[in-house]
Amino acid sequence: NMKDYVATIRDLSVSSHLRGFATNVAGYQALGQMCPTYDFCLNNANPGHPCCADPCGLTSQWNPSHNEHNYALHLRKAMSEGISGFVPHIIIDTGRNGIADERSQCKNWCNIRGAGVGLFATTETADPDVIDAYFWLKTPGESDGCTGTLPSGAKCPRFDADCASTDSLGSAAGEPRAPEAGQWFDYQIKQLAAHAQFM
Repeated sequence: NMKDYVATIRDLSVSSHLRGFATNVAGYQALGQMCPTYDFCLNNANPGHPCCADPCGLTSQWNPSHNEHNYALHLRKAMSEGISGFVPHIIIDTGRNGIADERSQCKNWCNIRGAGVGLFATTETADPDVIDAYFWLKTPGESDGCTGTLPSGAKCPRFDADCASTDSLGSAAGEPRAPEAGQWFDYQIKQLAAHAQFM
């Protein structure tokens, strides 16, 4: 909830020490097209506009953050209105968000099948007044978490059921098992490279 997030930052009294936030870290949400305002698509206000493409169906839940650009707009507006003198800037992790609709359920986050590397690191962003840079914050190719069985055949000691989702690499027949979080996942990096959208 954005209101809770703003309240947390305000109550911590840290905004004077922050330039802003890094978003989509280790995430898969696509950049999408930035809308003129963060709430441009709510209540089906502008159906068919390219910036209102919503593969996760978030606007139907009254969530204006249906792509990462619009989340940046929403975050900046909420923080600047809720904390006097604080106008945050954003850095967006584009290491794995090159594909917009690869997940069958957008809540799935672990080693997503069909994902692609996104934009190279750059300060040329959709709106430099809001977004400082696109950057690969999580190294593409690092596993999000292990499948129930490790590539070695041993049982994964830190298995998370979300890493067995239908969208997760290693959950389908014929796919290699995924290593523990942070370890190199060669099969994943090859898929990310194959589906890369650098521009």
